Amino acid sequence: MDTLGIFVLISYLGLSSAAGVHLSDLQQNLAANGSVVLSPLNTTDAFSVSINLSQSTVNNCPSLENAESMAQMELLTRLTAGCRYDRMVPPVVHNKDGEEVPMDIYARFYIYVMKNLDSSDLQFTVQGLLQLRYLDPRLAFSSYLPNRRQPIMGESELKKMLWVPHIFLTNEQASTVLGTSAKDELTSIYPNGTVLTSTRLQATLYCWMNFQKFPFDEQKCKTTLESWMYNTTLVQLHWETDNPVSFDKQLQLTEYNLIGSLYNESIRVSNESYMSHGSLEGNYSIISFTVLLTREVGYYVIDYFLPSIMIVTISWVSFWLQADQTPARTTLGCTTLLSFITLSLSQENNLMKVSYVTMSEVWFLVCTIFIFGSLVEFAFVNTIWRRNNDLQLKKRTTKYIVKSTFVPHLKKHRRHGYKRTDSTMSTMSTTSMDKTCGPNNTVITIETPIIIGGSLSREDSAISLDEQDETSTSESSDSSKVKPAQTFATMTPKEVSLWIDRKMRFVFPLSFIVFNALFWTLVYCL
Repeated sequence: MDTLGIFVLISYLGLSSAAGVHLSDLQQNLAANGSVVLSPLNTTDAFSVSINLSQSTVNNCPSLENAESMAQMELLTRLTAGCRYDRMVPPVVHNKDGEEVPMDIYARFYIYVMKNLDSSDLQFTVQGLLQLRYLDPRLAFSSYLPNRRQPIMGESELKKMLWVPHIFLTNEQASTVLGTSAKDELTSIYPNGTVLTSTRLQATLYCWMNFQKFPFDEQKCKTTLESWMYNTTLVQLHWETDNPVSFDKQLQLTEYNLIGSLYNESIRVSNESYMSHGSLEGNYSIISFTVLLTREVGYYVIDYFLPSIMIVTISWVSFWLQADQTPARTTLGCTTLLSFITLSLSQENNLMKVSYVTMSEVWFLVCTIFIFGSLVEFAFVNTIWRRNNDLQLKKRTTKYIVKSTFVPHLKKHRRHGYKRTDSTMSTMSTTSMDKTCGPNNTVITIETPIIIGGSLSREDSAISLDEQDETSTSESSDSSKVKPAQTFATMTPKEVSLWIDRKMRFVFPLSFIVFNALFWTLVYCL
């Protein structure tokens, strides 16, 4: 029996002033044998009262019969008295057949703010209201207050008096309960024993993002709530049937567009290989919701893709400049290449370094190839421009121009069938005739050029030797046939350079258009 009970008992007997009882003596006697004998100091009015205090405290709980006249705090104190309520033990729930079943906890999450969706740190911050609803039959007071329909409400002080489920966020980095002067927590107890806890919190959560289609990516940020202490045999988590996850109508995101959300219920197995709870083994109930986000590409189109297209287009201006204008074409090519690299680095700094290739990196690589290709094309046409020898072509077609330009070869002119048009013919005035016997006693005539005023060039020596080999191996029947003369088309190096530049004016833009068609198809169709 506590001190307050002793004073109430003494006041009830009218002995507080007349009996002259000392409180310390009562407490000592109560501790000794659980009963107290009260004796007055005045022997004329002698009486003795024996009070058994221990029996009433052990067998009886604070009465709830006059609950209507009790204050709310007093009612809560009696409801949660140790003889009726143990806040360390979850409530026991029975089904209609009287069998003990796990307690169902229903959750609802209302999101006020989503911010700091940081691609470099793979995390985001959310502010919202988390509500948990469950039934605790031990707190039902409808039988004591049949006319009351309003719940008993309180803040953190009331929450400390009750058993509440311990729910944690598995992908949480940091979290806190919001509040200015006090924590924003509200606990409501309804007459049938339903308990509703509401907590306004802010949490920084990890979001495992995929940037393969960056900046045209769609992210799925998942948030998981899980029971920390009790497994599925005692506690099971569920989402509310109506609006389990909802968002504020004024919610605005800067870089992403909110599409919607998905929610799910599952069970996680915890064992020695996967330790995520306080207990080592068991099946734990999980509820999760996934926020669906798509990135706003307007910023990237205006600040990255359109400028990069313009830079690549500017690099093609060099095709309209002559190949001998080295300073202008070199400056234009280097400037566009450096400008594009600087533009790309400013965008890539906002992205986390990942091991796979993203769509922005594909764009960067191809645009760099186009700009660098214009520089390589200038170096090639400038080299051709500075050549001294004309190109001898069978026809003025792309096939023979490219073949003669990219695959240098010796000019082979056969004895019959070709008209020599090069300058080396001027050094040959006469030829000597040599006769020899070929196969089948065929007489073969070999012409040996006589060089006037100089030595035979390397090219003409090769031609002469080639002619001798051909004549020594030819048949008599072939020598009698005369082939029609075939002439060469001549192009100067300047004409070849201009021809290449004219072709590149169409090849580069068409190739870039084809690349854009494939790129944007992959972005929006896959």
